[in-house]
Amino acid sequence: MKTNIAYIISHGFAARMVMQTNLLGLLVQEGKKVALIAPDKEDENLKKYCQENGVELFEFNPQSGFWNAEYTNARKYFLEDIKANPALWEKHIYATKYNKARNPWRHIRPRLLILVHFLKQLFPGIKEWYKKRETRQLESPAAQQLLEQIDPEVIVSTYPVNFSEAMLLKAGKARGAKTIIHLLSWDNISCKGHFPQLADEYIAWGKIMQDELIEYYQIPSEKIHVCGVPHFDLHLESRNAPNPEVHLQGLGLDPNRPYLFFGMSSPRFAPKEIDIVEWLVAEIRKDTFGKDMQLVVRPHPQNVQGGMADQSWLPRLEAIHGDRVGVDFPDLVKSKMPWSMQEKDMLRLSHLLAGCTVSLNSGSTLSIDALMCKRPVILTSFDASAELSYWESARRLVDYTHLKKLIDLGGVSVAKDFTSCQDLLLKYILDDTYNLENRNTTALMQCHNYDTNGTELCVAGFSKMTYANT
Repeated sequence: MKTNIAYIISHGFAARMVMQTNLLGLLVQEGKKVALIAPDKEDENLKKYCQENGVELFEFNPQSGFWNAEYTNARKYFLEDIKANPALWEKHIYATKYNKARNPWRHIRPRLLILVHFLKQLFPGIKEWYKKRETRQLESPAAQQLLEQIDPEVIVSTYPVNFSEAMLLKAGKARGAKTIIHLLSWDNISCKGHFPQLADEYIAWGKIMQDELIEYYQIPSEKIHVCGVPHFDLHLESRNAPNPEVHLQGLGLDPNRPYLFFGMSSPRFAPKEIDIVEWLVAEIRKDTFGKDMQLVVRPHPQNVQGGMADQSWLPRLEAIHGDRVGVDFPDLVKSKMPWSMQEKDMLRLSHLLAGCTVSLNSGSTLSIDALMCKRPVILTSFDASAELSYWESARRLVDYTHLKKLIDLGGVSVAKDFTSCQDLLLKYILDDTYNLENRNTTALMQCHNYDTNGTELCVAGFSKMTYANT
């Protein structure tokens, strides 16, 4: 029996998108046979969800050899104008100036590749050669065999810059399946480089993402279905009935008092953020923001695990806990899939955001999460009291294309030092309508709607798409 829809997820954020508000389960309820393809079929969250909702779980996790890893690293030099893309150029700068790897090749590689990049401008044939090589690289007998077993009418990729997903998209297209890209995050188009494999149709969050698909890939507008953001539907429920009390109590805070929420980023992107957090803790305890104000600090998964973590931050985070300050560590699942988190963790995050007075972060997706909870956002675009070079500094983040668009819409405020951060916090605390119109407009441009269920729009969107290529 054919599978109607096969979703590919290679990242924990994509799992959040399809599971958190039961997108796959609703497709099953619509009478669809649904499969989920992931890098780890033993992931406890995935197994539990699929068993409870009648979704068949498959594993696809091809081993990456040395040359595949080298190829993935090199493609931006061959295929992109990296100097015109702040996020990609930052990766090159980091690899040449701030790379702490002991392997000499890690230092030699970016310097050789940048020479190739400049040669490409003189000899355009290099880029075309690389594109052809990439097409061959995506041919995977393992992907073909898996799809023969699943036999999908529709195959959906959520993170198409991932080569495993691109292999499955290519194999699906070769079989005549309808291919769809349903992006897990707002930065994938502008910051991750060109997708190795395109699709027949696309599901976009909102107008910003729709415009980017047209700009970067010349996708016809009729092939783009703007459906909102399924995993933000949780915020619709949370903001209408916020219930942070039990979570605040679990953090040792008073559920009847107001609180600020600081969502942290990896030290790789904001190396002095821990200093800003400690400053904010001190101001809370000096009653700068009122005698009742509390603080919840939420480390990013990259603060506590993976190659971008800094374990030296953990004792400092533990030290600030207590006396009106709580630290909400994410509940991570042991999995081959990065950032796989417990469902209860995402529920807790949503309620804590919906109940806060002001949300702060240095430039993460939490900005949009908070706006969808109708909470104000301050970006901490500075390095505490340090004077870091631009390419080390959190200042560079606001120049990334996706963040610049967010800021230009006017719905988030940017703090450039301690003084402006304190001033902005007091403005929002004293007037909860401050900048409200811009906040609402920004959320709608990014996410299409405030009050309509994005999950249901996605389910309806599938029914409008032709299932078989003709």
